[in-house]
Amino acid sequence: MSENNGSILRIENLKKVFFKKRSFFKNDEIKAVNDISFEVKRGSIFGLVGESGCGKTTAARCIVHLDKLTSGKIFFNHVEIGSLSPVAFRPYREKIQIAFQDPTDSLNPRFTVRRTIIEPLNLFTNFSNNEKKNKLLQIMELVGLQPEHLERYPHQLSTGQQQRVSVARAIITNPDFVVLDEPTSALDISVKGRILELLLELQEHFGTTYLLIS
Repeated sequence: MSENNGSILRIENLKKVFFKKRSFFKNDEIKAVNDISFEVKRGSIFGLVGESGCGKTTAARCIVHLDKLTSGKIFFNHVEIGSLSPVAFRPYREKIQIAFQDPTDSLNPRFTVRRTIIEPLNLFTNFSNNEKKNKLLQIMELVGLQPEHLERYPHQLSTGQQQRVSVARAIITNPDFVVLDEPTSALDISVKGRILELLLELQEHFGTTYLLIS
């Protein structure tokens, strides 16, 4: 597959195999992702669609380095990142983020909204405290959360508000690329549309590229 100046992400022959120990002599091999390739254009929304259990989320976890790929290559901005060590991948965490399927499970119940959203800035930027505060308030406004939500915990929020917190956490570092792992599947019908509209507005505002899993 040739290089393309419009490409932000390219996957080549990605495989992910898990091994389940069956006996002292033999392990069962589970092929979670079996030789997939695709390319995502910068500024686009790329849909990764398949039935439940086909490996979509595992592929996404490999892209954001939550799981280590078994074989294949992952190119981000034409740099091969799939084989990088956790330390070498660290500079890319600011630019590659993920919003998980179930916000209730993905948010730390011991963290306030403030701590959850600001954590990526603490980990991946050198912003001053004042810069972090201003960025936090900007993102809160963009995702439709109020300042009074900052000191609340996940259980004190509606599911829709929890997903807005998850989205805010994913975009606060102004990433170039965000994986959206079925971002509305845990939401009521009345909330799904509002979250999707929010994601489109944020893409227009930041020019972010989305990998949308469904």
